[in-house]
Amino acid sequence: MFRPVVPATALIIALTSALAGCGDDGGTLSQAREYAREPGNRIAEQARAAMHDIDAVHVEGEVLDPSGTKITIDLDVSAKGSCLGTVDIGDGQISLRAIGGSAWYQGDEDFWKSIAPGKSEGKEIADRVGDKWVALEGELASLRAFCSIDSLTAQMAPAEAEAEAIGPAMVYRTPTVQLDVTHGETQSRTYVVASEPHRIVKWTQGSAGELRFSDFDQEFHVEEPAAADVFDLAELEK
Repeated sequence: MFRPVVPATALIIALTSALAGCGDDGGTLSQAREYAREPGNRIAEQARAAMHDIDAVHVEGEVLDPSGTKITIDLDVSAKGSCLGTVDIGDGQISLRAIGGSAWYQGDEDFWKSIAPGKSEGKEIADRVGDKWVALEGELASLRAFCSIDSLTAQMAPAEAEAEAIGPAMVYRTPTVQLDVTHGETQSRTYVVASEPHRIVKWTQGSAGELRFSDFDQEFHVEEPAAADVFDLAELEK
């Protein structure tokens, strides 16, 4: 059976540190200054609670994997583990959808070329799969971590991490508190809305990338692809 060869990407590495986003009206800058006087760990705890309470969110941004490949994320994610959107990996792109305990992806030709042992084989795979959906499994199954708000939040502001409130910051016209988060040897920067609910609105990790949250609690609809629209990669061995 054909198994995609997928290098470790910053998508997965980012999940071992933190994540982020963009938000609504967050109060005033003076309110952010006052909130920044709170202990950083307390702000992080309040942010985890606020993120746990949301029903849906949009996450987008760019990160780099260790080889310098650009990963672009554009996903709607629900509290129930559903997600819908696209992930660009280098020159290729996959459409991703998940509902319940199942997930599928739909890759373009450049995607298949990038994960196949050779470009000619990638072209052949792309031709055979066409525009059908493929069950998300193997190494690509790790992308499911982006379909859980709680999983994302646990990585953005780990309970065991140390968070230091640096001060107020305006993020996309929203007053926030900047937290410097240290988790083991990993350091990142997370921005939390100054007013309640104290949601996380942005994450950065040096030159490794930036991710943003927006469209809190805006519902979206995901449908399971019809059986006739799903391709079994085992067919590639026949």
